[in-house]
Amino acid sequence: MKKIWMKLALVLMAVGGMAVLLSTVLSISEMDYHFGMYQEEVRGQHNQELSQLAIRTYGERDGWDEQALQKLEAVSSVLGLQVALYDNRHELIRAWGAGASESSTVDEIPLSREGTSIGYLAVAHHDRSQYQSMEAHFQLAHTTAMQWTMFALMLLVVVISVFLARTLVRPIVQISAAAEKVAKGRLDVQVELPVGRDEISSLVDTFNNLVHSLRCQEELRKRLTSDIAHELRTPLNTLLAQVEAMIDGVWAASPEHLESTRREVLRLSTLVQDLDQVIQVEAGALPMNRSQVHLSRLAGEVIEGMSAAFSRTGIQVDPQLGADVWVSGDRQRLAQVMTNLLHNACKHTDEGGRVIVKVWRAGKTAALQIADNGAGIPGEDLPFVFERFYRGDRARTREKGGTGLGLTIAKGIVEAHEGEITLESEVGRGTTVTITFPAAEPPDRA
Repeated sequence: MKKIWMKLALVLMAVGGMAVLLSTVLSISEMDYHFGMYQEEVRGQHNQELSQLAIRTYGERDGWDEQALQKLEAVSSVLGLQVALYDNRHELIRAWGAGASESSTVDEIPLSREGTSIGYLAVAHHDRSQYQSMEAHFQLAHTTAMQWTMFALMLLVVVISVFLARTLVRPIVQISAAAEKVAKGRLDVQVELPVGRDEISSLVDTFNNLVHSLRCQEELRKRLTSDIAHELRTPLNTLLAQVEAMIDGVWAASPEHLESTRREVLRLSTLVQDLDQVIQVEAGALPMNRSQVHLSRLAGEVIEGMSAAFSRTGIQVDPQLGADVWVSGDRQRLAQVMTNLLHNACKHTDEGGRVIVKVWRAGKTAALQIADNGAGIPGEDLPFVFERFYRGDRARTREKGGTGLGLTIAKGIVEAHEGEITLESEVGRGTTVTITFPAAEPPDRA
């Protein structure tokens, strides 16, 4: 099986080789064409020089005497041509040089003086004349040089093609090798990012991000398993201890003891229900009964329902609810999100604290914001607050009855409504949760 770099190198070689071959053939062909034109021009110039010399000599001597014939012989000898002089009756006067061969080109040049024919010249341009030999040598030298240049360029194309192919394919080969390691469970691999920003570099970066995401998901999966076991272990151990104590007679099966056992069972039931909602939220299978919901009115109802809890802890609730804010969604699920966030604010705000609930509309966006001046969340914990079972202070959260799944569920419900939830917090100054939804028109305007 050919490797991909070999295939790419062969393609580059084929393209480069064809380009070099085509340019060489065109160059030689163009050279031959212009060289032929040059030969035709030289031959015409020689013919013209001979005819002008013959006419001038004839005029000077007033006929074809011996001196005139000697001049023509001298010029034809210098030019390396075979020349024959005929009179106007087509009778041969004299010929110089060897006879014309089959490969010679014979030009018949009429001679006339003052409008009267005085004869004609037959000039044989032999292919092996001196100047033609030099021209043929030059043409051969040019062709040979082009052939050697083509050979050198072909070799250069091969070297560059192999180098470029291996360079371009190296990241893909590295990704392939890394993918095999990832398939075997090694999630610590990273492919070196190539120099430059192109599609290959983007592919490597995407692969590295994918491996990082898989590593994070694997860590979360392990952590989820550990957290579920931890969360189930505590109430189960408590239940087991209470039941064994009742069986052994250490605890009487009194209403108080049974109530304690019932609370642990309820805690387990709540945890299982929350886990079921998390699974549905992450799978996008959470049931939704959509309708037009007046967000301000719903927030007021949730605040009213929790007024007793806030009064008991001495926390002041300040509702700032816009008059005409509507969204499209599941009324029960939205109320669940608000209740969860208000419970968190109540749990983490000291007595005498304050919680502000704002609802407003800005253009095509409806917003809900819940802000408290409670304990706040450390900065290192903020990126993880929406993850399952994440706790910055596990002991405190368990004492207050949380499962660590409330914010995960809230985030899933908000995203199911095509909304966005963000959280800002500072230790000692409080926490602000902001939720935005696509705004909807009231039912009477829809």
